[in-house]
Amino acid sequence: MNWPSVGYVSLEDFDGQSEHVARVLEDAPPPVAALATVRWTDARVATLRSEPSHRHASDVAEDSTSDTTAIPGHGLPDPVVVHAEVLVRNDEVLDTPDGLWRRWNHARVTLRFDDAVIDPPDVDAGAVLAGDAHIARGELDHVAGEDAWELRLLVSPVGEVAIRFRDAQVSVRSVDESDYDVLGDRPTRGWHGPVPDGWVEWATEGVRAAAYGDLGGLHLADDASDVDDVDPRWGFAPLHAAAWFDRPEMLEELLRRGATLALIDSEGRTPLTLAVDRDARRAVRVLVAAGADLEARDSDGNTPIVRAAWGGHAEVVRMLAAAGADVRARGSRGATLLIAAVDSADVDTVRVVLDLDVDHAAEDDEGSTAADRAGLLRDGAIADLLTADTTD
Repeated sequence: MNWPSVGYVSLEDFDGQSEHVARVLEDAPPPVAALATVRWTDARVATLRSEPSHRHASDVAEDSTSDTTAIPGHGLPDPVVVHAEVLVRNDEVLDTPDGLWRRWNHARVTLRFDDAVIDPPDVDAGAVLAGDAHIARGELDHVAGEDAWELRLLVSPVGEVAIRFRDAQVSVRSVDESDYDVLGDRPTRGWHGPVPDGWVEWATEGVRAAAYGDLGGLHLADDASDVDDVDPRWGFAPLHAAAWFDRPEMLEELLRRGATLALIDSEGRTPLTLAVDRDARRAVRVLVAAGADLEARDSDGNTPIVRAAWGGHAEVVRMLAAAGADVRARGSRGATLLIAAVDSADVDTVRVVLDLDVDHAAEDDEGSTAADRAGLLRDGAIADLLTADTTD
């Protein structure tokens, strides 16, 4: 490998685990020891694929387009050969006559692991190869009682990916910075939620990780074990942030860790309430499937479905109704679901509610019907829709 002459990798900071790293470097075979010297922080995975263990690297063309296919599920009885390319970066500070100057060095680390098992077995290669995915930490350890090694990569925002293997081949080659940058231009993981607001940067680690959907950051957060802790400054717990920013995978992970489904924020809103307000449909789906109370009322007396109607969130209204929400529930000031939909001035929401088992002529506490409220709107489309519905 001619490692020293490459000069583009460095000993990773293991936060005080220098003795562990030294032992790996001294006891491990050279290719395995080489893995411990890679600076994994901020590295990006360029390719990742697996193949049955009876095949060999020579059987696959180097320019094969199969590098980005998903890794199939497998377990200990059926180990595979894992091929990966990781682009790492290392900063170098030079003392020049003009003062200190930092430059970035980049290298492509090509890896082949034989008799390998990946944990989790259903890791989505597409997520690991996304433009917003990077390695936050890398650790290497010997598997006690087995003639095997394990490389653990904390991929942010995906989570931890571990590769257990018996043999490895490693090569390193310097590359241009543009090779590294282009990986960041790949499509992101496909989140459709809002971009986190500026306040997130000042939130606690757990809330910040939840807002970004950063499973890797959640593992690193100091307060990750206290999943119900409410940020004293912003009034959100991690579950609220995950609902607010429509992070379904984060919600599932937090609930798996024991987060309270009915936890309220500093303004008395549950995660489901926040998801409804933000039209965060994937979050709504996760929270409903987890057993969120569909009839819980907010401080104004609205159930989630009424709140969704008032917000003009047609698809959320449809989802909550399909999940069993009471479509005849009244909201604040006695508003029916149809009145709330009309007040939203959203035609699609009104259409959705009209298809449900609602009383079209019901009055609110002020004696107004949905038709009366529609007559107050500047646009007559909703009034026309209600009139057409009564004549059908």
